[in-house]
Amino acid sequence: MAAESRPGSVRTFLRALWRRVPPRRRIVLLAFLLLAVTSCARARTMGLRPPGPSSYAFIERSILLPGSEAGAQVEGYLVRPRAEGRFPCAVLLHGKGGWWRAYIRYAHELAARGVTALILNYYSAHYVDIEGLTVPFEHRKRQFELQIGDIARATASFAKSPLCAGGKAALIGFSLGSDMAFRVSDLPEVGAVVGYYGPYDYVSFIRHRVNALLLVLAPEDAKRWKRYMEKKSPLLMAEKTRVPVLLFHGVEDRTIRSSQSIRMVEALRRRRNGSHAAIKLYEGVGHNFVLAWRRTKAERADSIRRTIDFLLEHLPPAEGVTPAEGVTPGAGGRGRG
Repeated sequence: MAAESRPGSVRTFLRALWRRVPPRRRIVLLAFLLLAVTSCARARTMGLRPPGPSSYAFIERSILLPGSEAGAQVEGYLVRPRAEGRFPCAVLLHGKGGWWRAYIRYAHELAARGVTALILNYYSAHYVDIEGLTVPFEHRKRQFELQIGDIARATASFAKSPLCAGGKAALIGFSLGSDMAFRVSDLPEVGAVVGYYGPYDYVSFIRHRVNALLLVLAPEDAKRWKRYMEKKSPLLMAEKTRVPVLLFHGVEDRTIRSSQSIRMVEALRRRRNGSHAAIKLYEGVGHNFVLAWRRTKAERADSIRRTIDFLLEHLPPAEGVTPAEGVTPGAGGRGRG
């Protein structure tokens, strides 16, 4: 009986407590409770779906690709289906922090579903500090352009290798890597672009990220770099991207605002060539949501599903695929190659 009467006792206690609150303060209390509830609960995107089941085991290994200068080599990490033949291919371009294990997990998802993935460490041949205030402008500009050249040459070499169907490869960029993807998107070997939460308009991006007083007091080399990046914004070069594009962004992103991707997809849709351009926004998640997978598992999985469907739709289909001995569709798993 005591257990059955406990809920009623709680309600009685709450009613008595509520009666003790002066009428004028009840509205304030209700408003405070409503604010507390809504500030703790962020809307999340509904109807998210993971990618389909794995179709291939995969093998992975480190490789070297040619860079933009004679003798320069770019480090890569290859993850491919464990089967003979040519598959759709994608080059993964890391963000400002460099590449780390989360990119390998992403590549595993692609390879297990029939897309050969190459993680390109484009810092390995040429590195540039894009945010430093004291770096000489000419040095930074040269290193940055060599970096773009490294991505272009390595991507073209990979796409034309015996691994890739149709001599094409997609570019999948993450944050700064999305910016870099658009800078080489006019390569004939590029078949599609996927961009995650990238900076595309450096006028608004720098205004958002850098204190205005710091910009005023910055040395001339830093101001020249700012002007250079603003004039070279991917947003202003949208017309040169002639391939299909898919963008992702988290609505709660405070590092690179989702308006960057929204404006970019609008510019892409105005292209005269009429190529496909789409965007998917995820509520309740911020920057790097696809890499911080434990906190954003559903959004990560949904974006990977959409990416795989997009690549299989717009890249040349697999050619002459023969599963390796002992490997059956749905096997999953990895090996060294």
